[in-house]
Amino acid sequence: MTGRDRRPWRSLRHRSEFQKVYEHGVKKVGRLLVVYLLQADDTARAVVASRKVGGAVQRNRAKRLLREARLLGVLGDRDGVRSVSARFFPETGTQTSSRSAEERLWIVLVARHAILGASSREVQQELDRLLGEDAPAAAPLEHSRDAAHR
Repeated sequence: MTGRDRRPWRSLRHRSEFQKVYEHGVKKVGRLLVVYLLQADDTARAVVASRKVGGAVQRNRAKRLLREARLLGVLGDRDGVRSVSARFFPETGTQTSSRSAEERLWIVLVARHAILGASSREVQQELDRLLGEDAPAAAPLEHSRDAAHR
């Protein structure tokens, strides 16, 4: 493979799982999205766009942008997930377990209304910034332009 791990993530589906992430997880707020992270027993993810974002077409676009940002950004490969987990939950690295740190993270990405006017690259850069990773060097013009607004 080319560095990107395409292993499937379990989807968070039950209200109780979302409540657990919202109540006990780490919350990072950006202009385009909100990220919730929770140390868990497995790896799972969800993308959310409420009616506050817009109608069905706008919500679907917002969720598509969030999925793409997760796949192409820092969360798209095993090492990136491991570094995010270690950054937000440092105690994970000291525990001895048969499962590694990247297999123990629940992630919920919540779209905000401003995502509708953003490009996929802007969403990816904001997600990486919220997770503590620098934006990719491939697009310095957009990064410097966006940095002034944050």
